[in-house]
Amino acid sequence: MSVKNEKHALEKWMDAQKGNPGFEIALRKLISFACSEWYRRENLVTIAPEEALARVLAANLSDYPLGMWLDSPARFAPEIADFCEKTKVEPLPETLKGGVPTLLDLRGVVCPNNAMRSRLVMSGLPDGAELEIYLDEGAPIENVPGALVADGHVVKKRQKKEGFWSISVVKRPGRV
Repeated sequence: MSVKNEKHALEKWMDAQKGNPGFEIALRKLISFACSEWYRRENLVTIAPEEALARVLAANLSDYPLGMWLDSPARFAPEIADFCEKTKVEPLPETLKGGVPTLLDLRGVVCPNNAMRSRLVMSGLPDGAELEIYLDEGAPIENVPGALVADGHVVKKRQKKEGFWSISVVKRPGRV
């Protein structure tokens, strides 16, 4: 017998884990594995959780603001649980059915979250992939390129646009 509004097992786990060290890290991993499962279920192909997360995060889906959730996972635990359940049954959005992302729009994202998001997306791309990143003036354009270079990536181009910056970054080969 099913009780209406009964919590899913995932929600019960989240309630039990709130406040524990590592809870936010676990939620971030949970999001990446849900993204991977979404691709696997839809395409019958398994891709690494990091790559799946990179694709979904770069797509900037309005129904699933992963960037915001990743910035404060404990705050958005109910939304994360709902997302994980939906990826089990909902079809993969059309915007995710292409290849690896080529654009990451971080306009309006504050520091240090824009550096974190750009690093997450870059980590999920194949070696040699190129990503164009849109950044606001000020701290974002000053900090994000440096963070990516520190990770070993190559900033090929930095271009001032109307009210924002565009940088082109090439993923470094993986380190052994």
